[in-house]
Amino acid sequence: MGRLRDHWTRLWRKPGPVRAPVVWRVRIERERSAIGGLNDRLERTLLPGVPESALRAMQVALDELLTNVVMHAQQTAGPIELELVRTANSLDATISYIAAEFDPTSTQAADVTTVAASRIGGLGIQLVRSLMDDFRHEYVDGHNVLRLSKRC
Repeated sequence: MGRLRDHWTRLWRKPGPVRAPVVWRVRIERERSAIGGLNDRLERTLLPGVPESALRAMQVALDELLTNVVMHAQQTAGPIELELVRTANSLDATISYIAAEFDPTSTQAADVTTVAASRIGGLGIQLVRSLMDDFRHEYVDGHNVLRLSKRC
């Protein structure tokens, strides 16, 4: 009976302590060069604790979205705020910036059958959708807020 109890005790033991999420906040100037610097910082800071595939997907998605803000956002003001949160199961990002409302999650998917004949650009949002497990937008008090999540 003792061995059976020990067996079930091992199977049903309580999980280890839950680690608190790791939060990283950064301000990004509205310059293309600042985005490249961000990618380098992400790699140095997050790679030890985040699976490489999840980090690479987040880097590409952030590069695309931040570049769109720098190059195309209208009525812009101030820096771009970025918050990254590493939980046990995901890497989550929130991008917030002041600009005219634009919801990239509502754009129509591009026709990829004509990519070779199409102009440069126009596929970035579709790429973000394909890389992220969750991609949402809201407009709050003059801020576009984009939320991305990648399971890992």
